[in-house]
Amino acid sequence: MSQRRSVALVLTGAVCYGILAAFIKIGYSYGLDPRTISGAQFVVGTILLWGVAIWKRRQIRKPSLAAMFKLMALGTLMGVTGSLYTACMQIVPVSVAVVLLFQFVWIGVLYEWLFQRVIPDRRSLLSVSVSMIGAICAAGVLDGQLAQLSPLGIVLGIGSAFSHAGTLYASGKVATEVNPWLRGPLMATGALLLVLLLFPPVFVVTEVTWNGFWPLALAIGLLGMFVPTLCFMFGAPRISTGLATLLGSVQLPVSVLLAWLAFAEPISLLQSIGVGFILAGIAVAQWKRESGVHEHF
Repeated sequence: MSQRRSVALVLTGAVCYGILAAFIKIGYSYGLDPRTISGAQFVVGTILLWGVAIWKRRQIRKPSLAAMFKLMALGTLMGVTGSLYTACMQIVPVSVAVVLLFQFVWIGVLYEWLFQRVIPDRRSLLSVSVSMIGAICAAGVLDGQLAQLSPLGIVLGIGSAFSHAGTLYASGKVATEVNPWLRGPLMATGALLLVLLLFPPVFVVTEVTWNGFWPLALAIGLLGMFVPTLCFMFGAPRISTGLATLLGSVQLPVSVLLAWLAFAEPISLLQSIGVGFILAGIAVAQWKRESGVHEHF
């Protein structure tokens, strides 16, 4: 697979996460709670991923038990991210929840430095800085929203950023010999087990009375689990962790735009400028790689 296609896959996964925020907010508007939404996301997503794995079974070599357990353990980070992020969006506006998750950009760079001793060069730092400035502007933090936010919402959002960065960092390094068609379902299974431990599945019988639940559950499972998991499984191992995290930042402008379209959350000039900065940060990172400059990022 070419580098361009890998980049396109990671971008597609990020766009799905951006769209996901709107569907989660719709669920809240119909009275669903975080455990119902998280449970639906991981149950539906895991079933879909295993369905594809069974369909592709002839192309898949049986992995070792050690590799399978490693991937399932890694998948628990996905479960943590989804649970924290969903709970965060119940407490704070969509655009703010996304910018809190967006902190995974600099956290991913931190992980590379801590675990691989990779010191980012100047252009890498520039791309991160530009993207972070854009994130602050796009979330409306400079408009005075930060002082009005729930401390619990901030903790949940930042926690989801650390776990999401960990997923991106490790997904291209753990058990890479396993076929991506199987890597995704195994990680999803680990995530599902964690979510079911936190949110027992009795909610499906006792609490879901809205007849539009299952179509919404299918959308959340596709956007929050099935499509992005496959995109990252195929795309992330072929690009650096730093570039993957920067490409993932496209989910913020997508979420801000959908928050405006679907929920009439106002977009100020400052937020529009922030979106432009984020896209510029992605362009800087990608231009750096294509220009053939020595790359740790």
